[in-house]
Amino acid sequence: AEWESRRLFLRFGGVQRTAEVFVNGRYAGSHRGGFTAFTVEITPHVRFGAKNYVRVIVSGSERSDLLPVSSDMDLMAGIYRGVELISTPKSIISPLHYSSDGVYVIQESVDNEHAIGVVRSYLSTTNVDHATLTMRIVGPDGYEVDYRTVRLSKLSPERPVDIPYEITHPQLWSPDSPSLYRIEMTLEAGRSIDRVEVVTGFRDISVDEDNRLCINGEPYDVRGVNMPHDRYGYGLAISEAMLREDVAMACDMGANALRSLSGPHMSQLYDLCDSEGLLAWVDMPFTRSPIAFSDICYFPTKAFHDNGFEQLREIIYQNYNHPSIIMWGLFSLVWQRGDDIVSYVEELNALAHEIDSSRPT
Repeated sequence: AEWESRRLFLRFGGVQRTAEVFVNGRYAGSHRGGFTAFTVEITPHVRFGAKNYVRVIVSGSERSDLLPVSSDMDLMAGIYRGVELISTPKSIISPLHYSSDGVYVIQESVDNEHAIGVVRSYLSTTNVDHATLTMRIVGPDGYEVDYRTVRLSKLSPERPVDIPYEITHPQLWSPDSPSLYRIEMTLEAGRSIDRVEVVTGFRDISVDEDNRLCINGEPYDVRGVNMPHDRYGYGLAISEAMLREDVAMACDMGANALRSLSGPHMSQLYDLCDSEGLLAWVDMPFTRSPIAFSDICYFPTKAFHDNGFEQLREIIYQNYNHPSIIMWGLFSLVWQRGDDIVSYVEELNALAHEIDSSRPT
């Protein structure tokens, strides 16, 4: 009952492959895609001070309008990652922008002298005209390195706000020195206060004339492993402890990089890569199984096209702030027997660079 003046959200870490969410018999939202999180607001459907019932209808059926339509992984159906109930004030930094933290640290220029860019926050406000948004950046040593406040007026229900930052002589993130910064964003709207913290690292990614990957201008020899999503006896429902075991095994093999096959793992894997200095390549689920009867990987329909775009947006936005992720993978093992897929790949590539100009594809 004490939450009656607040907003409530359900955030699903991952459901294979489609989900329809109902609260007390009323439709709350849906999602198409098994490797990304999704969030639905349930405030209008909740009976405060009483019992509430949540029903999630899940289907793992293969469909021609949902990527992947062909895969060599066993995509076992179910709610296989954690589910959170989020309680917030009325005016907040939105958890609904592609189910991310709603805060993106955009790096426009990074070198040993300066880290320059903007912190973009997506706000979700109700019944307020004025608010204050504060940015605080804390360095790896625990000292504040930037602090700025902006006053906002004529707020729309959903809007992005950019606050510029500049850090002098930043401690750059690299595999040899995985330095991390904490960004604290605080929204004050009347008596309502909402605070979101994200962790990131500042680094520059490039490719030199010899076609070598460079981090902060220094070339790195990449020794990587492919990481699937399942484990014997657990299917896709693996734990953070299991991810730590897999990362430790990869490091013991001498790997300094890993690739998330056919879609992102849960964010805890990339938190670990951030802190340990492991490079990560994250695929989207546009793939094909090389085994028999799996030759079709692409349908030239609007539904297929739109689902790929939506999943790519979710993958990038949900993992945007991880410095360890140095590449987005757009496709794997696809071929051109049948309809031409080149134009679709070009569209995906353009979208990836439009959202995130700091990483190669």
